[in-house]
Amino acid sequence: MSCRANIKLVGCLLAVLQLITPMECLTHSVQTFTNASTLFGQLVTSSTLVWETYEDPKQMQFAVEGGKFISEDEHYPIYVCRVIIDGVPTSGHTEKVQQSHVCVAALAKRSVNEHFDVLMNKGHLGKIAWKPWRKFNAGIPVGAVRIGDDSYVARHQSQHTSSEANAEASATHHGADYYLGRLEQVGLGKIKVVENGLDKYYEEGEVLVETEPFRYELRDINLERNRISRRENSTELATGVLENRGDTYDTMEMVMSYSFDYLQYWGAHEGVAKGLPTKIFEKGSETPAEINWALKHSEKRRENKAVYSKLWPGTAINVTLRGNYVTLDAPYAAKLFAFYYDSESVSRNINAEVRKSFLKEVKMEFSPVYWIENGTVVPTTTTTSTTSTTTHATTTSTNEPTPINEPPLVRLEHVGVKHSGPDSLEKTLSDSTADNEINTNEVPENMSSKDTALAGIGVSGQSSGGRAVAAAAGTLMTYLIVTLMSL
Repeated sequence: MSCRANIKLVGCLLAVLQLITPMECLTHSVQTFTNASTLFGQLVTSSTLVWETYEDPKQMQFAVEGGKFISEDEHYPIYVCRVIIDGVPTSGHTEKVQQSHVCVAALAKRSVNEHFDVLMNKGHLGKIAWKPWRKFNAGIPVGAVRIGDDSYVARHQSQHTSSEANAEASATHHGADYYLGRLEQVGLGKIKVVENGLDKYYEEGEVLVETEPFRYELRDINLERNRISRRENSTELATGVLENRGDTYDTMEMVMSYSFDYLQYWGAHEGVAKGLPTKIFEKGSETPAEINWALKHSEKRRENKAVYSKLWPGTAINVTLRGNYVTLDAPYAAKLFAFYYDSESVSRNINAEVRKSFLKEVKMEFSPVYWIENGTVVPTTTTTSTTSTTTHATTTSTNEPTPINEPPLVRLEHVGVKHSGPDSLEKTLSDSTADNEINTNEVPENMSSKDTALAGIGVSGQSSGGRAVAAAAGTLMTYLIVTLMSL
């Protein structure tokens, strides 16, 4: 094959790979308004909302809805978008153009933009709503979504759909039922939108706000049994000497103390706030574990063991406690509940990975009995010497200490609170793998209230199908390069 033909072939292959390889969209963090006091406010980064560069119509299943667009041919949702006009971030709404979308926004005049950002609700785990606003409401609502500078996402209802009196006009109205724009901090504030190509200012409207949860609960945990990774190692916990310095054969005892690290990490998930207090409800566990989401939770646990044995005077044994330390890694599916102040909870199925390290069992090792005085092992058989004459028999003992006939019985008992043993995570193992994939037609629980801004359903990020395609593309590329090199 000629060099020119090889170059053409490589060019075609690169074009094909570009089509089949999933694209990673650029994202930007979203800031929301939080009151620090009655006079001042501050901005915090949202854990669930992001501005994502528009690349493909499939992204819109995760986008935040701002209203409906009505035409003769179809009715479809419009989404909150953002574009930079003359260096100023400006919000607007999307409209369909054939099989794609554009962002309709305005700063000084109306413009249609093909390159823009879309407001995304990651994993559909954010609780967002359009909150009524008037200029006498005293400032920016808590949780208002910032566009840039000192402006926030807002909207105003179309005059054709704003009252029941205009019901007939609304039925024949073509266009958006809401005009999306911005809340500007000018005087007491005003909402700026573009209607029919003209700038309009309103003293009332609606502002997009996000409500952050104050805690989570993780329930209905199901491990993927066939993907569990387990590692075990023997760890020395404590050593001691049990000895009898008395004058009689007696039971000796001592208490051995040790500590170990108990670690649990329940992974992270897109759209779930890092560090938020979380209760973990595991099967077989009487009380839920309390952690901070997406952070490793480690605690030092202490235990005591009592060792008993009957020993002869002047003898001792060495005792060693060893533990079986286990590290368990497993993917899991569960239901995550988010709790809000003055509002009902919201639940969602999630998939993540858990890691736990714990001490499963403690075993005892002990040495032969030895003499405290010289450290020699106490014999366990009788040794004597016998001499005979023609007149009488004489039996004499050696100079060794009195031997023992049997090794001692050593007993181990737990003292106090016990932390070691099979972990609660092991009790969540089931014979079958639970199917917790999110159905794209599923409506999240408790998210159907009329004041909630709906977003697309599904877990953001690259799907397992996307990862499989990417892996296949990489394999194909490797194969083709090797083939070309061999020509």
